[in-house]
Amino acid sequence: MKMVLLPGWHESGDNMNTFVEGRHGIPAFGALGYDCTIFEQGNDPLRPRIDRFAKFLDELNVRQPEAFPVVTFGYSAGGLINRGFLRAYPERAGEIFATIQVATPNGGLISEYFATFLKLMHVPDEVIADIDVESEFMTWLNGTTGHWVPEPGKKNKKLWRLNDAPTVAPEGSRIYHIVGTIPKYNHDSDGLVMRDWATLEGHVPGVFIDDPNANHLNLGAVFNWITFLARGFRLTDDIWKRVVDTADHYITQESGYALGRSTETRQNL
Repeated sequence: MKMVLLPGWHESGDNMNTFVEGRHGIPAFGALGYDCTIFEQGNDPLRPRIDRFAKFLDELNVRQPEAFPVVTFGYSAGGLINRGFLRAYPERAGEIFATIQVATPNGGLISEYFATFLKLMHVPDEVIADIDVESEFMTWLNGTTGHWVPEPGKKNKKLWRLNDAPTVAPEGSRIYHIVGTIPKYNHDSDGLVMRDWATLEGHVPGVFIDDPNANHLNLGAVFNWITFLARGFRLTDDIWKRVVDTADHYITQESGYALGRSTETRQNL
């Protein structure tokens, strides 16, 4: 099965190689039989990036028409692109077998809280503006906006709540979100993305990895000194492997076959 991987905040496709090739002798999607390719995201705003991703799929279809439908695997902002493709091109939903998201802020972020932090992570200003909970991009992506409500028990703090049920994906689309939660953040966040905003208040199906090391970058197999010093975001080889296994289990279960391998063999990889 063909898998297209979309990188996140750091914008470099190199960051997705761990998911393809594995690390420290630990296998990843390549060893599980997936034919992987990486979409280089660049620094453009998210809506034009969705259109560029659509052209990427067009070119892939010319080279490998037999590879479709493909699985798309989007980490962080990459998950906004692969779900955004379904939003912008619903008539092309048949090209996608499954849309996998990892640590994606489907509901956005409060950019004023994280702007400096995100800039230290080399996130472009255009992307920071797009992922704000009140942005035009988020309103378009979700088909609704939201409103602020007081956060219980916290003075002068508010929570963002959607006004209406969001538009997630075209009917019949397979979409699955792998979300991290950390005990340090009361099991409500991966240190950057709130679980409710990741799942659009429960409208995006998926699974939670609740672990002290399930921080936002570790879910994407990425290490950053700034985040390590500022927030204690550590990197291990356990969390990204759990992401791979979880995604593979979902795809295999949905496809009804094990991509040429028996269940026992895949579990032993």
